Amino acid sequence: MEKATLTVAGMSCGHCVKAVQQALAGVDGATPEQVAIGSATVAFDPAKTNIGALIDAVADAGYEAQEAT
Repeated sequence: MEKATLTVAGMSCGHCVKAVQQALAGVDGATPEQVAIGSATVAFDPAKTNIGALIDAVADAGYEAQEAT
């Protein structure tokens, strides 16, 4: 398993946190470890998914994400 931390724009409340957490949990091979307003840390199996898929899942939930630097 690898870990990625994403910065997530557009989150402002607990509902946003839950929506992002559910979106990431829906990615095969990904397990959200910590989701807070503005960020998400995710463990993922690189044989099943990648950071791009995690970012896409967050975008599908209506938020803008990028890998934290």
